[in-house]
Amino acid sequence: MTELFVKKYKVQTTGADGGHNYILTEIDFKGNRRKLVILFSDKSQEPDLNENEPIKVKGEIKDDGIEYDLMMRNAQMEK
Repeated sequence: MTELFVKKYKVQTTGADGGHNYILTEIDFKGNRRKLVILFSDKSQEPDLNENEPIKVKGEIKDDGIEYDLMMRNAQMEK
């Protein structure tokens, strides 16, 4: 599990299942600046997202190679 403190991010929305929010950000990962998509495991945490407030998230990062964005699935927001 990886724990990240995210200060700068964008909240995006899907149309699936009544709409889900997810986060787009960038992190330093193994010496490279990479885009990271954070998908939450619990939809009830999604409305709490506010781009002006830093958050702490915990989850597993999936890396399919430098040519793809990193993915953190089933993330949980830490209070």
